[in-house]
Amino acid sequence: MTRTISRPSIANRLFAAVLCGMAVTAGAEEACTMQARPFGILSSGEQVKAYTLRNSQLGVTVLDYGGILYAIDAPDRHGVSRNVVRTLEGLPQYESYPSFSRIVGRYAGRIDNGGFTLDGKRHTLVARPDGVSVHGGPHGFGMRMWKAKPVACGVELFLTSPDGDNGFPGELRVVARFRLEGGDLRIDYTATTDRPTVANLTHHAFFNLSDAPTIHGHTLTVHAGRWLPTDAKRVPTGEIVPVRGALDLRLGREVGTVANSDDDDVKANKGLDHTFVLDTRHAATLADPASGRVLEVFTTEPGLVVFSGNGFNGSLRDAEGRPLVKGAGLALETQHYPNSPNLPAFPSTVVRPGSPLRSTTVFRFRTEPAPPTVR
Repeated sequence: MTRTISRPSIANRLFAAVLCGMAVTAGAEEACTMQARPFGILSSGEQVKAYTLRNSQLGVTVLDYGGILYAIDAPDRHGVSRNVVRTLEGLPQYESYPSFSRIVGRYAGRIDNGGFTLDGKRHTLVARPDGVSVHGGPHGFGMRMWKAKPVACGVELFLTSPDGDNGFPGELRVVARFRLEGGDLRIDYTATTDRPTVANLTHHAFFNLSDAPTIHGHTLTVHAGRWLPTDAKRVPTGEIVPVRGALDLRLGREVGTVANSDDDDVKANKGLDHTFVLDTRHAATLADPASGRVLEVFTTEPGLVVFSGNGFNGSLRDAEGRPLVKGAGLALETQHYPNSPNLPAFPSTVVRPGSPLRSTTVFRFRTEPAPPTVR
């Protein structure tokens, strides 16, 4: 039996209102430009466009291919801007890596048992041989062309996922709005369906706030007192346990110290690749002491997956020709819990006609001054 929770919840609607208020005070009324330009051509022959949003604090480039976040130009404490999301060399590389810095759907994370049962009906998903569907299955939302429409200081992307897409029931119509509001990049997701279904959307951007090749010198704080243990297939077991040891990030820790620790729960995943159960709407803070850049993450979602780029080995290069080594970027994926369709105790990911999915995540950028010099 699947337990349904109305989406959006009252808490989410209130949070959206609070975010709107905070954004106005942050300078949402300031001048903003949006420029669309050709970016390249996919192997299918489809033309990809880049949409660049810019105000006095940030510059953001979003592609209509997969909602790829290609650039977030954010200043350091001296006012010098650089791109703080990792890139790939070109479209051929993006076509080969389906979750790199892009929208993930129809279902972010893993679903076990080859599918799920909803309202008494079994739905079999396109899955790996071990019965696990990953990030919605092959050729997910991040591998598709979205329709784009400029909006005030932003761009809206539209995608229709047909009934039966990778086994998921219902036609799902998705809107992802990217909008600049002062020092905030706000992403609003909306999804409607004509049949009961499940959905879980996130963005898999890899952040690196520094000039260094890795994020190991960054400090990460996650406002979560609990996390989700996983089995050998890296699927949540259904347990929700207190954070301990290296996974207790509530007071902030250096990323490299955690990702390279001897903690059994970290070594099992070769670094950080864990789902945290959030205590507050302020999910996390990532800070680079060298540059002074700080990223704060706010969300209406109940969970945060933190992934420290454990599989990068230098074989890939970014658009500047730099190799992507282990720890080249940190993904902060706001989402519902993996495998929720098979675990009724988890918050529901069911979407029904007349009860759309609504989700908001804000990436807020600011700077901190250099610490005083000790004489």
